[in-house]
Amino acid sequence: MKNRHLHFIGTQAVRLVALALLLALTAASAMYLRGYFDLTFIDRVPIGSSGGDDTVETEDSDDSTPPPDTDVPGTDTEQGGTDTGITPDDPPVTNPPDTEEVTASSVIAALKKARALISAGYTNQTAGIYTEGKTVLANLGISGFGPSFSYSSYDARSVVTTEYERGCFYTEEVFVSTKRPAVLLRNGYIIRDVNGKLSLLNPNGTTVLSDYNEDEFVLTELRDKNGKPLFAVIDRVIREVEIPIMQKNEFTGRLEESGEFLPDKEKREFLVYTYYTLSEDGKWVLSDYTDERPHALSDVGLSFDAPLDYGESDCDIVRYYEYGSWGYKNAKTGRVLIYPRYVAAYNFHDGYAVAFDWYKMYFINEQGEVVYSVNYQKPEVFATYDEVTLPDTNGIEAIGTYYFSHGLTRIRFRENLETYQTWYYIKSDDRSVLYDIRGNEYPLPFGYTLEGYSDGVMLLRNRETGLYGYMNYKNEWILQPEYSYATPFISGLAAVGDANGYKGMIDTEGRWVLPQVFTHVSAPSCGMVALYEKSVGWQVLRMMSK
Repeated sequence: MKNRHLHFIGTQAVRLVALALLLALTAASAMYLRGYFDLTFIDRVPIGSSGGDDTVETEDSDDSTPPPDTDVPGTDTEQGGTDTGITPDDPPVTNPPDTEEVTASSVIAALKKARALISAGYTNQTAGIYTEGKTVLANLGISGFGPSFSYSSYDARSVVTTEYERGCFYTEEVFVSTKRPAVLLRNGYIIRDVNGKLSLLNPNGTTVLSDYNEDEFVLTELRDKNGKPLFAVIDRVIREVEIPIMQKNEFTGRLEESGEFLPDKEKREFLVYTYYTLSEDGKWVLSDYTDERPHALSDVGLSFDAPLDYGESDCDIVRYYEYGSWGYKNAKTGRVLIYPRYVAAYNFHDGYAVAFDWYKMYFINEQGEVVYSVNYQKPEVFATYDEVTLPDTNGIEAIGTYYFSHGLTRIRFRENLETYQTWYYIKSDDRSVLYDIRGNEYPLPFGYTLEGYSDGVMLLRNRETGLYGYMNYKNEWILQPEYSYATPFISGLAAVGDANGYKGMIDTEGRWVLPQVFTHVSAPSCGMVALYEKSVGWQVLRMMSK
C-alpha cells in the first residue's frame, strides 16, 4: 500500500513539473513577441514589416500634417456647438485618429453632385430626418467662395449662466463679437462673405442679392404663415418711460423691480421691427407678420434655425388661437377638440401635446384627454415648492422642450430645500430632465447633464470630464462620451468634434455620415450643411432624397 502511494505521488509530481515547464515556455514566447527581450541567434522582424527593412513606420513619421495658419483667429460657436479654443483656420499639429486614409479632399471628391441627382429623380429634403439608404448628402458645387474661413466679424449669439445666492442659476443670451464664417447658413439662405462684401444665395446656390446689406435687412430665424423666411427692418424710436426703482431679491440676490418708480421720466430708445420677405427676383415684399398674437403663427416655443416642419402637428389636430387663448381642433373637419383655455399651447407630436395655463402644465392625448398635469412656476419665482419651471432662454440650448419625441419631452426641473426657518429656502436642484407621458422622470446615466434632446437622441455631458456623448431614447449609447464638441440633432444629423479641432457628422444611429476631417461643420439649415477645411475651402452640401 505504501509503494502505491509513493508511485501516485511521483506520477503527479512529474505531471506538475511538465505543466509548469509548458506554462513557462508559453509565457516566455509571449514576452518575446511583445519585445520584452531578444535572442541573439534570432533576427527580429519589425511588426508591420514584410521583411527586408528594419525601419518601423509610426504615426509620428507622417508628414501629411496640415500646417498651422493663424491668419484668422476666432472660434466656431454656431448652433450650440461647444467652443474648443481651436479655430477652423488654425488646425492642430497632429493627425485626427483613424483618418490617415481619409482626407477632406477625398471626402468631397466622393460626394455626388446635386445637379446629377436632380436628373436622377432626387429632390431637396427640407423636412424630416436624415435616413441611411434614403437620404444622401450632395455637393451643391457653389463657386465664388474665398479661400479663408473668415473675412469679417459679426455679433454671434451665445448663452451664459450666472449663479446667484442660495443656489439660484440664471441663463441669458448675449451677443459677442467674433469672427464671422465666410459661409453662414440661416433659415434656408446662404450668406456668402468675400472680403467683407456679403451676398445672399438661395438653397439651390443661385445668387438672389449680389450686394446684401445686413445692417438694413436682418435675416431672422422667423417664418411667416406660408413658411417664407422673414427679414427685419429695425427702427429706433425715442419714448418717455417711467424708471422703476430696483431692489435686491432676498432669495436670489438678483436686482428686481420694486413696483415703485423714480419721480422723473426718462427718454429711452426702443426697437421697432417691420418684417419683409424676399421674392425670387430679389425684391423686398412687406409681410403682414407681427410680433403680436394671433399673427405670430411661427411662435413655436423656441427660436433657432429649425427645420421647416419644426413645431408642425404630425396629425390632423392643430392648435388655434381665439379670444386671447389657445385651444385645439381638427384641421380637416374643423371640429373643436378643446376650446381655447390655455395661455400657451404647442402642436401634437408622437401622439401628445404640451400646453400651459397660468398654473399648470398639461400633457394631452389626441382624444383631448389630460394624461398628466403638474404645477409650474415662471423662472423668476424663487420660493416655491413647484418643481417644474420654464427655460430662461428659448434658443437651441433648450431643444426638446414643449414637444414629445419617442414618448419623452424635456422639462426644467428645480427643487427648493426648506431650512431651519420656514421662510428660508435654497435651491437644491436645477437641471434638465426628460418626462414620459405620465410625468415619470426618465433615468439619465449618473454623472451626466442633459444638454439637448431631439430626434429621439439625448446630448449628454460628463460633469467630471466635460466631454460629450449621445444616448438614444432606448437608453443605448450611440456615441461614447469622448468628444469635446457636439451639437444637438437637427434633421437627424449632429456635428461632433474632438479635442484636436477636427469635426464630422453622425446620424441618429451613431454612424459617421461625414468623417472627422473638417475644421468646421455647421448644423443643418433647411437641409443644407456648410463645411470648411483649408485644403478644400468652403463647401455646401444638400440633403436630397427620392
